[in-house]
Amino acid sequence: MLYTRVEVRRMADGLLQTPPTGIAWCVEFVIAESRGVGHGRHRALMCRRLKHVPVEPTDAARIVDRIGERLQSGLYSEQFRDQLRLALHLDRTSLLAVARECADHPRAHVQRQARWVLAHHSTG
Repeated sequence: MLYTRVEVRRMADGLLQTPPTGIAWCVEFVIAESRGVGHGRHRALMCRRLKHVPVEPTDAARIVDRIGERLQSGLYSEQFRDQLRLALHLDRTSLLAVARECADHPRAHVQRQARWVLAHHSTG
């Protein structure tokens, strides 16, 4: 999937409308492994905004699964914590389970993210 920054930003801005528009498109973008210029930043923006709109339960599960896979693989971009925060918002229990598995991961950057999740989001 290759989109321009303008297209991606327009879809992210749709989440701010009343009622929000483009939720399904934004869900697909967050789940996708696109690597275009600015896609990591726009994915983070969408994650911050998706916390405030109704997400279908099946889409929420897909998002949490994909973010968990990214954490486990260690293949994620800058601003990944915005994705982690969305996953915690959608399904705290599932993401905490993945974070526990990753707390002793061989890659230090995976350990740092997993331990951040556990240290800051295990309670409440």
